[in-house]
Amino acid sequence: MKSLILDETLDVSSQLRPRLSGRGCKVQSVCSLQELELTASLQEPPKLVIVNLTGELTAWQVSRYFQARPVSRAGLILVDRDRMPGLDSLTALPGIDCVERDDTARIDAWLDRVTGRIGAMSSPPSPAHVVTTNAYSGIIGQSQQLREVLAKIDKVAGGDANVCIMGESGTGKELIARAIHQSSPRRDQPLVTLDCTAIPEGLMESQLFGHRRGSFTGAVEHRNGVFALAHTGTLFIDEISELPLPLQAKLLRVIQAHEFVKVGGSKPIRTDIRLITASNKDLREAVADGSFRADLYYRIAVVMIQLPPLRERRDDIPRLVEHFLEKFSTVHRKPIPALTPQALEILTSYSWPGNVRQLENCIEQALVLADDETIDVDVLSLDEHEPRKASGSVPSAPLGLTLREVEQEHILRTLRAVDGSRTRAAKILGISLRCLQYKLKSYAEEGAEHLEPFGGSQTNYPLGVQ
Repeated sequence: MKSLILDETLDVSSQLRPRLSGRGCKVQSVCSLQELELTASLQEPPKLVIVNLTGELTAWQVSRYFQARPVSRAGLILVDRDRMPGLDSLTALPGIDCVERDDTARIDAWLDRVTGRIGAMSSPPSPAHVVTTNAYSGIIGQSQQLREVLAKIDKVAGGDANVCIMGESGTGKELIARAIHQSSPRRDQPLVTLDCTAIPEGLMESQLFGHRRGSFTGAVEHRNGVFALAHTGTLFIDEISELPLPLQAKLLRVIQAHEFVKVGGSKPIRTDIRLITASNKDLREAVADGSFRADLYYRIAVVMIQLPPLRERRDDIPRLVEHFLEKFSTVHRKPIPALTPQALEILTSYSWPGNVRQLENCIEQALVLADDETIDVDVLSLDEHEPRKASGSVPSAPLGLTLREVEQEHILRTLRAVDGSRTRAAKILGISLRCLQYKLKSYAEEGAEHLEPFGGSQTNYPLGVQ
């Protein structure tokens, strides 16, 4: 199996050569994109191309190369961590993956999958060997917590084991389910989603298994349920903890027997699906309190994937912000704005109870409301009751002070916590900037000693930072 490595430095190619040879690949290295194009045109086209994206080589140049090549080829782009954002032109192409250059575990997992896939292509095609190489589209980040999730996806995707994804609302459970499906042998078959919170309890059984005409009031025609629609593919049941106990028993039987009966029907129908479920509640606690069947839990949670909340992977927030700015600048036909350091600090320190979904909404609102090409704190729509600590918590004032003194002490501590930025302090305090400036002016006119360490006076605001 022929493989080509584009590496201007040749350092990466020397590391990859033995790993490719050990997987049965014939390896050739080139030093430039022009040499890669020439080699691919004059010789047998390579089945595997790996590009070390360094130096003057741009993602746009590489994407043009892959656009001109058949989609049956697989491509791996190795990049530095700081170049991971902004590669949408590459990751949108079928068969292309981008991996951080130093992430040897992900590289090896990718090589295992792709060399197995290409080997299968040399023989008569078999659906069991079809594996995606672009399954992680939309999953943004490089934090250790996210890497562990993606590594688990790599391990489970090739089989048919039932997977249960648990995580708070907005953490991306459906994205993970889609990545598993797209990485699996069933990727060319349907992925069908059922959200248990969106279906009235009286219609849930029909949604799952389908119904016969006349089986209940309003059943004017035969209808297939999600088990029939997902046949040979993947069924994703979201918020499965909301499934009523009687239907949990019926779902358990379908999982065990691989067959179901439509509402109003009597004939069992065989089903062949891969089941992925998700819940924003801890199903182990639901089992303990009796609201979820233990036997069903053990059937659906053969593999458990726990998604971390956004507050536990803050390192990913700048990448997510950049991704959403690019996305919504296109949607709303506006230039991509710059983010002030103060706004980025607020975003990275906020608790994000709604997780990635809330961050996405916040960035879209900020981009729409921004008057110029800069997003500052004033256009960030965040819940006032949620903490937005910048560089430390704001401790309470000691007892024995008057209410005005407590207010003054709290405001000054908040200003210290945000390095004197009145705009950021006002946002955290939940008051307008004008109100904060008025209070600071009154403190200065009273000659408050607290202002002196910050260069304040009776005529100047303290910490003269807007």
